[in-house]
Amino acid sequence: MKTWNEIWMEKGRRALAEPGRDLASLIRADGFDGGAGRMSEEMFERLARRVRRDLGLRTGMSVLEVGCGAGALLRALGGSGLSLTGVDASETLVDVAREAVDAELFVAEASALPFPDRRFDAAVCHSVFQYFTDLEYAERALRELDRVSRRGWLVLDVPDAALRDAAEVARRLAGSKPGPAHLYYTPAFFTSRFPGVRVFVRELPGYSNAAFRFHVIRSR
Repeated sequence: MKTWNEIWMEKGRRALAEPGRDLASLIRADGFDGGAGRMSEEMFERLARRVRRDLGLRTGMSVLEVGCGAGALLRALGGSGLSLTGVDASETLVDVAREAVDAELFVAEASALPFPDRRFDAAVCHSVFQYFTDLEYAERALRELDRVSRRGWLVLDVPDAALRDAAEVARRLAGSKPGPAHLYYTPAFFTSRFPGVRVFVRELPGYSNAAFRFHVIRSR
């Protein structure tokens, strides 16, 4: 079976071969085009508004997205006066984002971000932690998020270990494509590592995975 990295590289190559770089095409390239993970353009716009509100983002602030993929969320965050940066391990998806998003973009692992300490006002990671290889990698990635952000960070769409069985059944019933196993987490994975971390659940109407996911925020 292919690894997640191989799958995302292939998605990027297919997206590069297709015309158009609108938000809908970026959503497809980022894998939100089917099964339990399907998201619409309106849903991404709503997600971007929530990110701005949760992190208290204002014009002129710098924001890093870790695991930006083809740039769907960065595109939705655009036009709000933010200084945007994205990083992803998939070179081909970053190439797509470079054609579509007004942001600085880098190819790098989430566990080794190429930025100095406190480089950004805030950082966000959306629907990425399930693709990490193991919890050791996830911890390194989380500590990197914390290292490079001054005001805080937001990790969205984290698979809840307590709901793993129900989530996998729901994904199959929704027609999600088979692939490598997702990585699941307990809230304590996050709250035990940093003070002031808050775990919360929030519905995103129309997004089937939301019933089995939680979100994490740290504000300084």
